[in-house]
Amino acid sequence: MNSRCETAVRAALFTVLGLLCFAASVAAQDYPNKPIRFVTSQAAGGTADILARLIGQKLTDSMGQPVLIDNRPGANGIIGIDSVAKSAPDGYTIVLGTAANLAVNAALYKRLPYEPVSELSHIALIGKTYYSLLVPATSPAKNLGEFIALARAKPGQLNYGSGSSSQRAQTEIFSNGAKISLTHIPYKSNTQAMTDLMGGRVDLLFESTATAMPTARSGKAKVLAITSPKRLALYSDVPTVAESGVPGYEWSQWVSINGPAGIAPAIIQKLSNEIMKIMANPEVVDRFRSMGLEPNYGSPEQLTALLKSDVLSYKKAFKDAGIPQEE
Repeated sequence: MNSRCETAVRAALFTVLGLLCFAASVAAQDYPNKPIRFVTSQAAGGTADILARLIGQKLTDSMGQPVLIDNRPGANGIIGIDSVAKSAPDGYTIVLGTAANLAVNAALYKRLPYEPVSELSHIALIGKTYYSLLVPATSPAKNLGEFIALARAKPGQLNYGSGSSSQRAQTEIFSNGAKISLTHIPYKSNTQAMTDLMGGRVDLLFESTATAMPTARSGKAKVLAITSPKRLALYSDVPTVAESGVPGYEWSQWVSINGPAGIAPAIIQKLSNEIMKIMANPEVVDRFRSMGLEPNYGSPEQLTALLKSDVLSYKKAFKDAGIPQEE
């Protein structure tokens, strides 16, 4: 190809790229011009559902289009995330992601129907939540040290419940750190595990603080410790797992907004900017903290980096704890 032809080809390519950028810019300016579907992989009434409705309503108010909540629970969040990964990348389908259904699942399962890092768009980080270690109200253990001593005296005789792969993983890592042996009882949902804990059929359960604290305050269970690195201001009377006998133990779950891969960068940025404003709203901040969550906005780039890092961290933690990958 002679230089004149090469010049002409380059000019044509630049023209096409310019037109594509212009089209994307116009699309972003017009966005949104129809309702947005907001998927959550948890059933109605759960923490993720409550957060999706809170953020969804604020987006409706600020963007002028309805944000419709679509609950798609099941398979440790895989069903909901997969439905979004396979949606049109036009910005009209988003999902409430979590460390559990993105990073933990990527580390725990040999195969997923989607690749969390490359087959999703990462729009914004919105916060972090910690878990509480619950025992039945009738448990003889008054604190975590007493529970650990009881478990060591009865290896394998005490059990724990889990309604998700994340719950199972964090409990196994805890057991490994505490040098105790607990028998696993799997459940189809966290709600079922919680019901059996309150009924005394489960000896230990890690549950989100948003759910655990009201249950404990009602007298239906006891919270022995929380998985944060330091005590939470809202629950300053509850010690951490690390200070209660398992040094270095911490388990948190970040919450994010994601979409299918391929959403125009201008639309991602527009959504992220709106979410940043929402996360600065005092009403939203207070609501998050009342549920035991720490509001924490992060950019698309920060969320992407966090997800990549956490997948590697969870893989190492599971390997060190002897937790095999699941099919």
